[in-house]
Amino acid sequence: MFFTAFSLFRRLARRGHAMPCAVAMVAALLGVGLLNARGEDDVSNPSKQIIGGTATVVEVSTGIPFSARVDTGAKTCSLHVENIRIEDESPKRLRNIGKKVRFDVQGENGKTDQIETTIAAAVRVKSSVFKNGEYDRRYKVRLTLQWKDVQKSVLVTINDRTEMTYPLLIGRNFLRGDFLVDVEKKSDEEWPGGSETER
Repeated sequence: MFFTAFSLFRRLARRGHAMPCAVAMVAALLGVGLLNARGEDDVSNPSKQIIGGTATVVEVSTGIPFSARVDTGAKTCSLHVENIRIEDESPKRLRNIGKKVRFDVQGENGKTDQIETTIAAAVRVKSSVFKNGEYDRRYKVRLTLQWKDVQKSVLVTINDRTEMTYPLLIGRNFLRGDFLVDVEKKSDEEWPGGSETER
């Protein structure tokens, strides 16, 4: 792209068109900048790990593993929880932001535990569970999730996912910058011909 714009620059310069010449050079520089910026998320980035369409992800504070569906269409992660208790709860949801919250979780290994954290946000989510375009009102909290050797502190929507196949949904806020998704890859499989540390 740069060389194409540079050739245009030379042709315009020979004909004495100063203004179009300057515009061509600015376009070339912007084009190179955009290509470099996009390169940071290049799919060929060797540091990115390949994760399948499903995975086993651990909630770090409890050490509980969850079966998770990896969804690049979801902005944030979502976790099935039960028995949500908010300290000094207000009927107005926005007033609960910043308050302590406790809830129960159960992993695929049958282990149950309680998590205590702080409400980071209150959101409305359009869910496939609701047939008439209704919104589900949920809270977001910050949790640390881990897949293999990658740990991230991310916002997670807490809600009732009883109707869903997987208790945990992994969204783009966990995937961004570190993962590429291969839907044909089996859950947590190792790369052929080597251990995880050799990938």
